[in-house]
Amino acid sequence: MRSRCARLTVETEATRAISRGLRVALGDLVVSADDICWLDASAIVEKVRSGELTAEAVVTAVLERIEAVDPRINAFTTVASDQALKAARAADARRPKRQILGPLDGVPVSIKDFIYTRGILTTAGSRIHQDFVPEEDAIVVSRLKAAGAIIIGKTTIPEYCFKTVTDSPLTGVTRNPWNCDLTPGGSSGGSAAAVAAGLGPVSIGTDGGGSIRLPAALCGVAGFKPSTAMVPQSPGFSGWNLLGHTGPLARSVADLKLVFDVIAGPDTRDPITCTATRRSFSGEPRVAWTATLNDLEPEPNVASQLQRVVEAARSVTRQPVDHVSVRWDDPDLNFRVLVGADLAAALTPYLATHREVMDQGLVKLVEFGRSLTAVDLARSLDWRRTFSSRVLSFFENYDLLILPTAPVSAFSHEIVGPRSINGKKVSPYAWFGWTWPFNITGQPALSLPLVAEGELPVGIQIVGRPGEDDLVLSFARQLEDALGRPDIKPSAVAN
Repeated sequence: MRSRCARLTVETEATRAISRGLRVALGDLVVSADDICWLDASAIVEKVRSGELTAEAVVTAVLERIEAVDPRINAFTTVASDQALKAARAADARRPKRQILGPLDGVPVSIKDFIYTRGILTTAGSRIHQDFVPEEDAIVVSRLKAAGAIIIGKTTIPEYCFKTVTDSPLTGVTRNPWNCDLTPGGSSGGSAAAVAAGLGPVSIGTDGGGSIRLPAALCGVAGFKPSTAMVPQSPGFSGWNLLGHTGPLARSVADLKLVFDVIAGPDTRDPITCTATRRSFSGEPRVAWTATLNDLEPEPNVASQLQRVVEAARSVTRQPVDHVSVRWDDPDLNFRVLVGADLAAALTPYLATHREVMDQGLVKLVEFGRSLTAVDLARSLDWRRTFSSRVLSFFENYDLLILPTAPVSAFSHEIVGPRSINGKKVSPYAWFGWTWPFNITGQPALSLPLVAEGELPVGIQIVGRPGEDDLVLSFARQLEDALGRPDIKPSAVAN
């Protein structure tokens, strides 16, 4: 397999045969390789089942595009060409026997390089694990495979997902497909960049403070953080046990729902998932919106797209869509305590042997976590309960909240965040203040992509009550239908 970690550029026989294989797989079919790469997962399923496409044609087209485009954006750590082509051929061999595995049969899916994949290099973006190949799949990967999905590779992340831009000492800088001088966000930056660039219709990411939603917003794709415990996270790396969530990124809300239905549900190997309840909702949702959070206003391009979403919301519901003012505690210190303690527990054993090759920002965060006492952690956990109660009390009056995913569009990949937002000086970490509250509370939150001609994409967030993931997804689908999906491809990877 091709691995940036080992600085290999090809994967044995498979990658050398991609162009030849594409011609063979497509045969007389009228769908071009480029068209295949921009198909949604739901469209791929339909075309493969009807015989209009083969799974091998789909996978081969995506692998060829990865080979051509990924050197510009660095979205993949590892491309599992051999395994993917083998799985695609097996899918095609099953089809005449009507042995369809499930709702994702033949769909190429990439996996964030923090999630275990059996037989495929899994590094956590760290030199600590640069040669680690798991012997088992994470539960989500097992479920994807059982549904027929074809794993095409692993996407880049910052080391141990510790920041909201994507670069690491192991894999270097990942770039935004809309402009290679800009960041895709993080920590699921490779996943968002891959989906945005046509390198597979779906990727699975993780989100500990916005790490699915922020890169989705900056790259112009849809991203969904489910409710806490709705999707299993085991087996896998430690470091995000307190705030982590696993969910999909895709180019459409319909695909988010398609994948979520596959990966969600309890499993005793991750016992907390046995406590989650997936609640149904009937009737018209009560919807509120806000442009500001704690008096910080978004940039004008974000504000204008937010207004489009608000108007769309008013067109799809018979209930009023209320403008509200939102002021919640700034969770900065307590969020840092929860993250620092979790990462310190995971990484302290490696400091003595790997400190010099780790991202020094991560080292500082781990050292901060090591300095904490049990009382410090208990206080932050107590704060979490109080904060969550305050936020969730807002949702006693409303079923959904619409607000920016981030107050800005993509910025330089050389910084961790802008120093000013809408003319106001801010901390470079202020830009993800709209997302991490919902990791604290465990609520479902979806980033809906919007982009205007000549502008960078932005994301607008739809947030619901814990367990009401399906309401968030269905309302986002209504908004997407009302607004129309963006028909603009990222310029940096247009051809």
